[in-house]
Amino acid sequence: MNFSDFEQYFYREPVVESITTGGHFQLLDITDDEKKQTEQFIHRHGVHGLDNYLLQRLDVWKQHPLDIAIVGSSGVGKSTFINCLRGLEAEDEGSASVGVVETTNQPIPYEHPDFPNLKIWDLPGVGTPNYPQSCYLEKIQFERYDFFLILCRTRFTENDLWLASEVKKNNKRFIFIRTNIDSDLYNEYEDHPSTYNENEILQRIRNNCLEYIHTVDSNAEVFLISGHLKNRLRFDFGKLNETLLRDYPSLKRESMILSMSVMCKEVLLAKVAALYRRIWIVASASAAVAVIPVPFLSLGFDATLVMSEAEFYKKQLGLDQAALQKLSNVYQIPMQKIEKELNEIFPIQYLNSLRSFVLDFAKKQAIGATTEEFARFVPYVGTAIASTLSFGVCYMVLYKILIRMEQASLKIIDIVIDASNRMIQEQQQRQQLI
Repeated sequence: MNFSDFEQYFYREPVVESITTGGHFQLLDITDDEKKQTEQFIHRHGVHGLDNYLLQRLDVWKQHPLDIAIVGSSGVGKSTFINCLRGLEAEDEGSASVGVVETTNQPIPYEHPDFPNLKIWDLPGVGTPNYPQSCYLEKIQFERYDFFLILCRTRFTENDLWLASEVKKNNKRFIFIRTNIDSDLYNEYEDHPSTYNENEILQRIRNNCLEYIHTVDSNAEVFLISGHLKNRLRFDFGKLNETLLRDYPSLKRESMILSMSVMCKEVLLAKVAALYRRIWIVASASAAVAVIPVPFLSLGFDATLVMSEAEFYKKQLGLDQAALQKLSNVYQIPMQKIEKELNEIFPIQYLNSLRSFVLDFAKKQAIGATTEEFARFVPYVGTAIASTLSFGVCYMVLYKILIRMEQASLKIIDIVIDASNRMIQEQQQRQQLI
């Protein structure tokens, strides 16, 4: 695919679901809070220093500490689940120790390998000799955690329900998670091969859990998961992540979205919405500085800033070389296949050389750019910024790059789903031969 062919892709509108209805993420380019803060800055300082102010805003999400508590009794799969959330396998460096013996004697934090502001805490189970209910909240430093994920392998215990009740009482959020679903399905198939029905079994497990947990919260949900990295896209893992992001404390929600790995489509769509909200900030900063001219263009265009933001999108959406190579290794997908599929959406040579692509595309974008379509930004960043050709070009280049990266990442997830299903089928066939 040459540049001319690739260019036409960038005029497709993005297909991104809404955040405010049905638990999805709304595609807004500027929030009310951002409008107010930017207006106040310009009112006090004019456009002087606007670029530094806006660029600082881009990294605010890194400053929020994110602390998620994982709770459950011995053998429920806490360590496996923690590794799954962090995109690690048991043998990877820095992974949580996996075993059926209770290994958690005190709260243990595990940082996300790419986003150190996100800590996932392995907490001791409630009701153990060292952690009775009477002093549990104090000993785990309850106030530290933003969110509680309560895991069980068979039935939720009285201690699980007690903790959920305490979390709710203190106006924090919790989620019930039923683990090892793939093992349950395998056992059911072994015991009842002629009447085996996966959907009926899953619904029975869900109903049994809900009957118990609704004694604490009639609106509580339960999410059925495998917990194994290779099987993470099965069952309710996507819905679980969507609920976690949707219900996370509002002041930290964007930070949580940007601090998670792209593990499923639900996380991807949330990330796209968050990244889209950054575009006007980068475009405004670029127009305010306008220090790096593009040859043959009569506009100032901070190509370094735009390229840096595009690289950030690539990393966030799991399209960097390290992320693609890990998927290839874990799911046994040849890199040639991954690159072939990507080439149909976002050619690998452009992913690996974003600077040259950004400059080439900016030249072509400037020819047809108009300032009228960005008039909505004038009240917030001023006419001197929003009406410039630089603002429009920067905005549209990042906007269209994000569209294509979104589509590329969705394609990668589809490839992973196919590979995961293939691996599961092969495993089932091997088990039947034993």
